[in-house]
Amino acid sequence: MKKATIIFVLGLSFLTFKSQSQDIDSAWRKVPMSEFYTRYSPTDYLRVLEEDFKDKKEISVFTLTTAPDNWIREEHIEWLMKLIYRTDSTKSIMNVYSSYMPTDKYSSIGREAQNLVNCFRNKKSYPDFLNSFGPPDKIKAKELVDWWKGYKLWKQ
Repeated sequence: MKKATIIFVLGLSFLTFKSQSQDIDSAWRKVPMSEFYTRYSPTDYLRVLEEDFKDKKEISVFTLTTAPDNWIREEHIEWLMKLIYRTDSTKSIMNVYSSYMPTDKYSSIGREAQNLVNCFRNKKSYPDFLNSFGPPDKIKAKELVDWWKGYKLWKQ
């Protein structure tokens, strides 16, 4: 139980996380996590994941607080749908409320694009999970493609 408590406290410490990297790609590192969602869109977030993965000195987990309900908007979905099959690795994603830190596993741009689209689809805040890791889920991707086609038809 002590290990889980320590990991939880470490996760909470990321709420005000700031880093010292330099370059839009790294400007986000100087932003407190409490302001991240007001400054960056879901599309920016995936770019941040790509940039952060290059930094091998840090832990292999990207910790997040919960986004505002309207953070993922319809205008983001077309771009996100283009990424749902991408296998580029990123750090695993950990909700600050998770007591499990998947340090030896990675996520992917495709999986996180799927998670973002799914949160929009289900009207949930991102992240709606405790941990996310692994390559894109091909079955989930196909389901999202079908949903997006139907959604666009319905909106016409």
